Amino acid sequence: MYPYRSNTNIYQKNTSINTRETTLSVTKQDLKQDKRLLELLEIAQQETMEALSAFDALIKNEALQPDIETLRNAYLDEIKHLKLLQEILYNIFGKSSSTQQTEQPTTTKTVSQNVASEIEKTLHQEMEQTDFFRELLVAIPETDLRDILFEIITDKQDHCIRLCFLFSKYK
Repeated sequence: MYPYRSNTNIYQKNTSINTRETTLSVTKQDLKQDKRLLELLEIAQQETMEALSAFDALIKNEALQPDIETLRNAYLDEIKHLKLLQEILYNIFGKSSSTQQTEQPTTTKTVSQNVASEIEKTLHQEMEQTDFFRELLVAIPETDLRDILFEIITDKQDHCIRLCFLFSKYK
C-alpha cells in the first residue's frame, strides 16, 4: 500500500465507516426509486458490451494467437460481468435488461504494428471501467450487490494486469 494512503496517526480511531454503516438503512425499495442508479447500471452494461467487442477484436487478431487463452479468459469474464449486471438490475428493479449480447463485426486481420496500439486502447478502456465500477460500488450500499460489483472490479484489475503484460510483449 502506498504510504500516503495509510493513516499515519496511530492514536486516532477511524469510526466513520462503522458509524455510516450502522446508521444507514437503505432498502431495495429505496434503490428501486433511484433513477441515477438505474442509469449507472445501464451505462455499466454498455461499457461491458464495449469491452466484450474489444476483447473479441483482440482474439480475432492473428498476431495475438499465441496469447489467445489469456484473451479468451478476459472475454468470458466480460460475458460473466454482463450476466452479473443483469442480475443486479433484476434484484433491484425487478426487470431484465434491455441490453442484449450482440456480435459486432470486426476485422479479422490487423497489421501487427497496430497490435500494441489496440492492446493499449483496450487497457485504457479497462482501467476507466475499473474506476467506474468502483464509483458504482460506492453507490450501492447493499452487501449482496456490492459483492457482485467487487467481483467485477477484481476481474477488471486482472484484465489490466494481463493487458499490461501483452502490451510489453508486443511493444
